[in-house]
Amino acid sequence: MTTFATSEPITATLTTGGAHVRIAASERSDTVVRVEPINKASKTDLKVAEKTKVDFSAGALTVETAKAGDKAGSVAITIELPVGSKLVLNTAWTHVHADGVLGDCELNVASGQVELDRVAALHGNLAAGSIAIGHIAGTVDIEGGTASMRVGEVAGVARYRGTTGKVWIGHALSDVDLSGSSGSFDIDRAEGNVVAKASNCPIRIGQMIRGQAELTNASGGIEIGISEGTATSVDANSTKGAVRNSLPSQDNPAEFDSTEFDNKVKLYARTRLDDIVIRAAV
Repeated sequence: MTTFATSEPITATLTTGGAHVRIAASERSDTVVRVEPINKASKTDLKVAEKTKVDFSAGALTVETAKAGDKAGSVAITIELPVGSKLVLNTAWTHVHADGVLGDCELNVASGQVELDRVAALHGNLAAGSIAIGHIAGTVDIEGGTASMRVGEVAGVARYRGTTGKVWIGHALSDVDLSGSSGSFDIDRAEGNVVAKASNCPIRIGQMIRGQAELTNASGGIEIGISEGTATSVDANSTKGAVRNSLPSQDNPAEFDSTEFDNKVKLYARTRLDDIVIRAAV
């Protein structure tokens, strides 16, 4: 165990291969790092733990596995640090789990899983694997290959660019911009503009409160729920499928721009092979 005096938030940078990482952010005046082999009977795990470097200087903590572990994980790293600390990950074959409130986070993930509780803002480049974030107070910007993303709530603008991956956002308080080839785009509740463009990828918005939605794909279907009492302008077309609009007539006013509804949604939806469903939000 290594302990450093840290009276304020720090920046923690982890460069790991084949690791299990647990991070706890709390109100504290020190930072504690523990490095242990996952299997104490394994020579490989022991060597990975022994060669893991831990350094601290000028408010910056670095932890690096100089020797990569196996894909199942060879070393367990535990870090207890001050609330609001920044996190930088450069990881492969690594499972990261963090509790508490972190500052801005940068994720460079070749493979593995990242689970964070609450962060200020998030920037990531994911080749493969998955990330799950409970709450993001600021913006999120993710570039992905075959990576998936789950976000419980995001207050700032959310942007995702991926090839293959599932994206789920529970509550988006600002604008969302998603693009990809295959996978799925799923937003439970949207309070800002939404742009979702994909090839073979279903697109779903459970409840749209206000703003503009531009939803396009080649296949997979499109579904959007509109909040009750929201004026809605619909421009939707499916080349080989059907457009099913079950919104009540009072929510489809003929004079959309001049209507006095408090909330308005302007929908543009296009697909080729499957249906477009427009309904009242449940």
